[in-house]
Amino acid sequence: MSYRIKLRSTGFELEIEGDREFVESKLADLSWLEKILDKAGAVAHVESRPLTSGRKPSFIEFASLMNPKRNGEKVLTIAYYLYKWENRDVTYEDIEQYYRRARWPMPGNVRDVMSNLIREGYMEDAGKIGDRKAFRILQKGIKLIEEAVQRGGAS
Repeated sequence: MSYRIKLRSTGFELEIEGDREFVESKLADLSWLEKILDKAGAVAHVESRPLTSGRKPSFIEFASLMNPKRNGEKVLTIAYYLYKWENRDVTYEDIEQYYRRARWPMPGNVRDVMSNLIREGYMEDAGKIGDRKAFRILQKGIKLIEEAVQRGGAS
C-alpha cells in the first residue's frame, strides 16, 4: 500500500488506502462519494499524501510509490532512499541488495547504469565506504525523485 486519502467532515472521516491504481480509480469517478457525503454532510478537509511523509517507509513501500520503470530510475530510487532515510551514500552492493528486495530484474551492467547517471549529473563518485566504491545522489537526482513523489511515481 502506498497511498492514503482522507476525507474529513464534522463527525465523519473516510480513509481510502491502496496502491496508486486503486486510489486513482477512486479519485477518477467520485460518484460513489456523493452518496456518502449526502448522508454525512460536506467535506471539511481532503488530504492525499504518500506514506513517505511523517515516517520512514520500508523500501518496498517507497519503491511501490515510485514505480520506477528504467534502471536509472531504479538506481536513483535506491540512492534517494538511502540518502533520505539512512543518511548514507550507495554502493554497488546496496544496489544489488535493493534490486533483490524489490524483486526487480538486475540490469546487465550496473556500472554502465551508474556511469550514465554520473554523466547526466544525477550522481557523483563519493569515494569509498570501507573498501567499497560509493556514490552520492546530487541535487538534480534528489529533485527528480522528489518531483516524482509529488506526482505519485516515476511513471
